[in-house]
Amino acid sequence: MLESLRSFVGGWIAKILLGLLILSFAVWGMSGSMLSGQSAFTVAKVGDTVVSPTDYMATYNRNLANIQRQTGQRLTPAQARVFGVEQLTLSNVISFATLDEFSRESGLALSSETLARMIAENPAFHDSTGKFNRQTFQRAIFNAQMREADFISAQNSSAVRNQVTQAVAAGSILPKAFDEALNAYASEQRVFSYVVLNEKNIEKPAAASDAQLDTYFAANKKTYDAPEYRKIAILHMTPATLADEKAITDEQVKRDYDSRQNAYKKPEQRRVQQIVFTSVEKAEAAKKTLAEGGFFETVLQENGRTVDDADLGLVSREQLLGKTNELFAKTTFDLKPGSVSEVIQGPFGPTMIRVSEVVNANVTPLEDVAADIRKDLALRAAADRINELQERIEDARAGRVSLQEAAKSAGLEVRIIDAVDARGRDKNGKTITDIPESSSVLREAFRTEVGGRAPAIESQPNGFTWVDTLEITATRERSLSEVKAKVAEDWMKAEIQKAIEAKADAMAKATKAGQSLADLAKEAGAEVKTSASLARNGREPGLPASAVAAGFKGDKSLVTVTPGDGTSRIVLKVDEVKGANADPIPDQQAQQINAGAQDDLMIQFIANLQSNYDVTHNPTLIQQLVTRQPRQQY
Repeated sequence: MLESLRSFVGGWIAKILLGLLILSFAVWGMSGSMLSGQSAFTVAKVGDTVVSPTDYMATYNRNLANIQRQTGQRLTPAQARVFGVEQLTLSNVISFATLDEFSRESGLALSSETLARMIAENPAFHDSTGKFNRQTFQRAIFNAQMREADFISAQNSSAVRNQVTQAVAAGSILPKAFDEALNAYASEQRVFSYVVLNEKNIEKPAAASDAQLDTYFAANKKTYDAPEYRKIAILHMTPATLADEKAITDEQVKRDYDSRQNAYKKPEQRRVQQIVFTSVEKAEAAKKTLAEGGFFETVLQENGRTVDDADLGLVSREQLLGKTNELFAKTTFDLKPGSVSEVIQGPFGPTMIRVSEVVNANVTPLEDVAADIRKDLALRAAADRINELQERIEDARAGRVSLQEAAKSAGLEVRIIDAVDARGRDKNGKTITDIPESSSVLREAFRTEVGGRAPAIESQPNGFTWVDTLEITATRERSLSEVKAKVAEDWMKAEIQKAIEAKADAMAKATKAGQSLADLAKEAGAEVKTSASLARNGREPGLPASAVAAGFKGDKSLVTVTPGDGTSRIVLKVDEVKGANADPIPDQQAQQINAGAQDDLMIQFIANLQSNYDVTHNPTLIQQLVTRQPRQQY
């Protein structure tokens, strides 16, 4: 009933305004302006229309309930903020208030008789006979935490808003010609000839001269600036880094092995094959065949089975009990290897069993698992020390002790990296691949000054990493002599790219002039490919979506150049344009398009109204409402 009541109050407007969040804030701003000279209990104001805390929280709770239904969980205020519930609610109430202000200025309102009739016709307030019930009405309003006067006022505003909405954006907005044009646009298909040009299809440029390098370096000098480097100390502590297998004695290994004997015991296993018969008669016939010297495989074949069908694999008694029943398991493990059982009543009917292989029970000897046990004991011992060592290091750092000294007092060693940039590269530009918790360590190192104390980083599994910044080398300009090899490499890449683009442009120009694209491609050492018939959103291997889209940006004479993968360029020619689908657009699609046009029109209408009103809001009160005031979460 409460949902019905809210829907009754919100009406169709709420659905439309749900999409107005970005536009509303773009129009009236999110400056967080306080309400100048207005009541501290006013959430927002549009012209002379006020949004009360009750109005705001009713919309907030409704939006929160929608999000919670979608996520399947109850949200804290902080989580709701992440989902944008506060902003969405503010957008909603501002938009509602905008329409209310317009209605007030225009003198729009419902008569008392119309309001009464609308309330009486609401099914949420009907009793079992289908008639309006005053007590049901009052109970619903009470449960919704609204006063009767507030509800009636909200109903009046909602009804008037709906009237405004219907007047502005109801009915068919778009003409039939639009639907036809859209259908033609979407259904058109084209066939393309195309050539992919890359480095293989050009003559490699000669190496750059010193003058060319000077010019290129001067134009791109900032690209070659030396980044800021930092000398850092890292202490990485996990059970694996602390584990000391040498500290684990042979006696400890033997004691652990003896305490977990069951873990090293392997029960007897048997390879089991079964035939499940569809009737007792077939089972008896199979028994007779075997008694007369027939083979198990023959019986399988006669019953439409293969050895693979019958094989249950190598299983223990416990595993077999999980798949069959007690009688099946007992019969299997009583059989001699290679023998076939009598017909028994298995879980799926009359069954015959054969055991083709037996692996005897055994115990894995200590020497086979001693190394693994030693490693496991060392890791467990190290895990027990982690928290104690973490506390010791944190206490030392709290006393302004360096990371090196704190580590030394705990019997640990830090790693020093003499120079690393924010992207994890050394001074030669090579990535340092073995920095633990790399992204977090670099982030903390580059936000901490020398002498600062970055917080501990939790490492997986069950560990901690600390980093100290020891030295900072500021960014600086490099001379050409320092980066000459890199500049020469970059210059060559740029020249190759220019050559590929020039080749593609020349090929496209010649094709437009009437030359054969196939002949031009052959001269360039490339080949012409022909696409399938593609729509605008069509896909084909070797032809990127951007290239397909470019192929629809002209008429049937179109020849264009578009980027391919990497540095390649594609010369694309339209071979065939297939006419648009003449079928009318489906009604459901037409309705969706029209609904989108209605929404757009309503958005523009509200935006225009807001530009004429003074719109303010009270962010402090909003925060108090959503973080302190108890809320109903439906």
